[in-house]
Amino acid sequence: MIYAGLIIGATAFTGSELGLKFTAWKTEMGKSYDTPELEAKAMASFASNEKIITEHNAKNLSYTLGHNKFSDMTWEEFRSAHMSELFLNKSPKNVARVHIRTGVKGADAVDWVTKGAVTPVKDQARCGSCWAFSTTGSVEGAYQIATGKLTSLSEENLVQCDHNGDQGCNGGLMDNAFEWIEQNGLCTEADYPYTSGGGVTGTCVKGCAPAVTVTGFKDVPKGDEGALKDALDIGPVSIAIEADKSAFQLYKSGVLDNSACGTQLDHGVLIVGYGTDASLSKDYWKVKNSWGATWGESGYIRMVREKNQCGLANSASYPTGAKAASPTPPSPPGPSPPSPPAGKTHYGDPKDGCLTDEVEISIQGVAGDVCSPGCSLLKACPTDLPAGVTAGPQCALQDASSGKSYCALICSPTAEIKDQKAADAQCGTNASCKSVQMGVGLCTYDD
Repeated sequence: MIYAGLIIGATAFTGSELGLKFTAWKTEMGKSYDTPELEAKAMASFASNEKIITEHNAKNLSYTLGHNKFSDMTWEEFRSAHMSELFLNKSPKNVARVHIRTGVKGADAVDWVTKGAVTPVKDQARCGSCWAFSTTGSVEGAYQIATGKLTSLSEENLVQCDHNGDQGCNGGLMDNAFEWIEQNGLCTEADYPYTSGGGVTGTCVKGCAPAVTVTGFKDVPKGDEGALKDALDIGPVSIAIEADKSAFQLYKSGVLDNSACGTQLDHGVLIVGYGTDASLSKDYWKVKNSWGATWGESGYIRMVREKNQCGLANSASYPTGAKAASPTPPSPPGPSPPSPPAGKTHYGDPKDGCLTDEVEISIQGVAGDVCSPGCSLLKACPTDLPAGVTAGPQCALQDASSGKSYCALICSPTAEIKDQKAADAQCGTNASCKSVQMGVGLCTYDD
């Protein structure tokens, strides 16, 4: 019999310290097994994980491992049941995006959980739907920040109905889901509860009224933790990570700082805060997972900052324009229109594409973004402007991190902005004048 050796091993555990620990763990987790063979197999996995936990914790590192509801699974079983493929099937908008750091010191800590913008920890169970939970988390946060209403949104609506490159329990991507929500809206969890935890996607159920929608999303420049921190000052951010084997399966507490954790992104989660653990002398990101509240620090993990731990800064994004959906569900979208051509002038809207000598620019502390060419003492800013723009181009931006300079459209350059409508008019269609210091503003696009 295939489990004969395991049954003998299980008998040997009976009455032992490990056997008693396994029995107590089963009671705590409400675990039971249909056959002696399955229980023996679970005990063998528990024993193996006990060894991993004991050996790791003896090293006194910045994070600890411990038993949780996954302790009766090998890593291979856990990966098969709970991990999913993230479909990195389109080039993210952050590839040619630059975030200008002004050098202004930001907050020391942010926690959107304590600010009331994060719903309780959820559990994706045996469905590879992490991407849906990451998506709903950032939309829930954006909607609460915009309206003051914390509303739990439906992962099942995405798992079963979003076919915008996403495949239910078999994986997906947060950016794809943001696009789908922009077209279709998203129902509440109460109206469309989660039923795919057993691993079966099921069929899209029609009839629930979308409660929330978004106008778009922003990708954070790849690998830029400074830009990620600035994005998190706005609200929770969806990210992808490599959930590194036993370090994630058995994570219990502390700040994960593991140089062996790679950047093969396979799990979607939600960054909800940052801070410093003085006892460990480590800056960290606070991350909400979707494996239930018994995992980690009540469903959360803290990950070290400024090391791109597990690739957490490589595919980060957040929704824009979260608001209540129209009471009437939108009509099903037709075929996607072709992408608009790149702007015919410099300083255009990034959503329409930038010219080949431009990058998409976002600026620390300034809302919106804009296409911007580089500049220097020997390279003047181009003077071709979008229709209706009267703001003047200047080599006005310098990234405090890289030292590179970029052009910007300067609005209200000589006086304090007293008439916002007049100031915005200098920036043309769909852009507005953002005050950056007394008498100086920058044109950026808000969509």
